[in-house]
Amino acid sequence: MCSLLLATLYEILYYNQGLHNIRLKETSVKITPKELHIKRNHIRLRDTSVKTTSTDLHVERDHTRLKDTPVKTTSPDLPRKRGPPGHTIPVDLSFIDNKWRLSSICKPYTIFINRRDFPLYKYTTNAGSVKIFTHSLSDVISSVIRRAGAFELNTINRVIYQLQKDPSMNLIDIGTNIGQHSIAAALIGRNSIAVDAVKSNIEHVCASAHYLNIGSRITLIHNILSDSSGTRELRYSASNTDFGLNHVDSDGIWDKMRRKFSGGHFKTKTVQENAATLDNLLLIPQMQQFKKVFIKIDVEGHEHRVLLGAKEFFKRLDVQGIIMEWAWHVKRQSSEIIKTLMAEWKFKPFRMFRTTQFDLSAIQSNLWPQDVLWLPIKNNTKV
Repeated sequence: MCSLLLATLYEILYYNQGLHNIRLKETSVKITPKELHIKRNHIRLRDTSVKTTSTDLHVERDHTRLKDTPVKTTSPDLPRKRGPPGHTIPVDLSFIDNKWRLSSICKPYTIFINRRDFPLYKYTTNAGSVKIFTHSLSDVISSVIRRAGAFELNTINRVIYQLQKDPSMNLIDIGTNIGQHSIAAALIGRNSIAVDAVKSNIEHVCASAHYLNIGSRITLIHNILSDSSGTRELRYSASNTDFGLNHVDSDGIWDKMRRKFSGGHFKTKTVQENAATLDNLLLIPQMQQFKKVFIKIDVEGHEHRVLLGAKEFFKRLDVQGIIMEWAWHVKRQSSEIIKTLMAEWKFKPFRMFRTTQFDLSAIQSNLWPQDVLWLPIKNNTKV
């Protein structure tokens, strides 16, 4: 008992000491969001703490180049934090005040063993069967994992299938939750950048990655991804124990959520969280491993804002495809924004099956499925 306690204290002290030796070079990248204006709806976008000259979205794109300002490090990667012998704790970063900083959320998994809000359950996909840390069973996603082995298994297996098409392709997992997609990618030997605005989600992904000894393959980002940096308003569940529907309160999504779910499911007040953009991600050293990427994005109706923050991202990286949650964009202005941007970047929408897909281009987007696969036109394959 005493030996276990001393070992745990050693890990914590060692971990905290290591943080003092890691510094990131300050950068000051200002990204002015270009917003798309769709005349037929005239929906005003919610003000945020980032000042813009217009609250409408404009189809015209800004081609201003992002300043090449690499973060100063002594190696292509930030030093990884060490846990027990042979195990690596993932690096976790946050973009705050135009700087990338170590967020210091990730801790050794041994801290969470036997905690009721960190149960270990079997997680099974085409990448294999392992145990991961989930939330308590009052969280819908976690309860499904316990019962069925995975949440939205078909989507996870399709991500695995896409990654296996090219050994040099890695994953960017936006809205990672407890990290199902990133963990699956790591299990087949791929690297991932996992992004989430909720601290508890980051803690769970870190603990699972450390426990499974795949921490060197996953980098955690604790931010909202949006069209510009600064802060955004995030709404949590009323119980603080269900993490699947936390959402950025903008562009009318709160009204849509209230119509679908009981108003008592969510907290009335929102919490300010730090935001970053996909263009900001280009500045972290880990991106050197992400020249060719597949993207999974599930951020409860904020996907259009994430894409609006990718002016340079789609120019610099070879994006091989995107799986995007679509359900929250039905009958919203955001659907037109997404379709305009994806057409500009030469992607087509598909209904996805296990290894094939059906072209949705000729189908009205309000009839599209819950998740849509976007593929570059040059790489489209017939069913």
